[in-house]
Amino acid sequence: MKSMIKGGFLSVLTCAVAGAVLLPAAGLANGTVAAWGGGQGTLPAGLTEVAAISSSLDHSLALKGTGAVVGWGHNFDGQCDVPPGLNNVTKIAAGDFFSIAQKADGTFSGWGSDDYGQLQVPPGLTGVKAIAAGHAHVLALRNDGTVVAWGSNVYDQTNVPAGLNGVARVFAAWNYSLAVKSNGTVVAWGANDSGPVTVPPGLSGVVEVAGNIEYCLALKNDGTVVAWGRTSGAPVGLAGIKGLAAGDRHGLALQNAGTVTAWGENQSGEGTAPASLAAVTTIAAGWNYSVALVQSVTPLPPFTLANPRKTGSQFTVSLASQSGRSYRLEYKDALPGGAWAALPPMSGTGGQITLTNAGLSGNSRVYRVRAE
Repeated sequence: MKSMIKGGFLSVLTCAVAGAVLLPAAGLANGTVAAWGGGQGTLPAGLTEVAAISSSLDHSLALKGTGAVVGWGHNFDGQCDVPPGLNNVTKIAAGDFFSIAQKADGTFSGWGSDDYGQLQVPPGLTGVKAIAAGHAHVLALRNDGTVVAWGSNVYDQTNVPAGLNGVARVFAAWNYSLAVKSNGTVVAWGANDSGPVTVPPGLSGVVEVAGNIEYCLALKNDGTVVAWGRTSGAPVGLAGIKGLAAGDRHGLALQNAGTVTAWGENQSGEGTAPASLAAVTTIAAGWNYSVALVQSVTPLPPFTLANPRKTGSQFTVSLASQSGRSYRLEYKDALPGGAWAALPPMSGTGGQITLTNAGLSGNSRVYRVRAE
């Protein structure tokens, strides 16, 4: 048997003889974090192998490739106190005074403030592919393109418009909500004091949105940016953009080249991206600070896994390796389950290598490959 990796991901493969399942490779979670502005300059020690980031008012979250979550920043309500033993996380969202995460088995975990029930996930909620958190409310985008919302509804921010469907992305801002539909249009609802919910007429071709208390940004499929609400807008001529983030009074744009353009309020340095910042893959922003996820090594090129097999009490899988990289098998006995157990790494040779797990019992085992 064999399975092709494209862009670093494996197709799921079941070995009938061993009862083993080979899951997506975990080798692309090699990001580090950069932060600038108020209160975010000191990052937690060992913040590496980061796969995703999320920021809100005064705190940030990082999702590591291992499925663990790290929180830092102000911790007034315990929003940085990640529950002990939380693992297998696939999605994170930082709200203003709370945090929420979804695990690989579809269940949720929340911590921090629950004043408005923002940690009370609706019973039976399943099929969620994205989550977003605002001041005190949460949005969940389901696989069928519908949206579920809970938490504070003081400004109708959780009153999802009747019949809303075909949604591709969601964003929860201060006290309002945004949805980008698959046809490139934007739907907004909730607080509208300075017009963030008043979407510009005719706005189309949108692929991503961001917003803060009183303004919104939209990224169009041509790489340009549209702003509305209180803000004076993005810099004139801004183009070649692939990502956006919105702080209280500053904005960030991620260029196709992996650099960051920042503008607006700069009292704490939040509006000035570090000159050396490069290879950025994701950006986020809080009240008066900015955060970037930086690709720390060159992404893996496509490669092939060959002949995963169980022979007696031994499981092996082969692959064409690269010199200068290391490869390892990680496993657990069931999905969902506990943390992944990692076997010792093997150095790449530039040729075929074989990864081995010896001493197996008769139980089924789930594997994934990590390349570093």
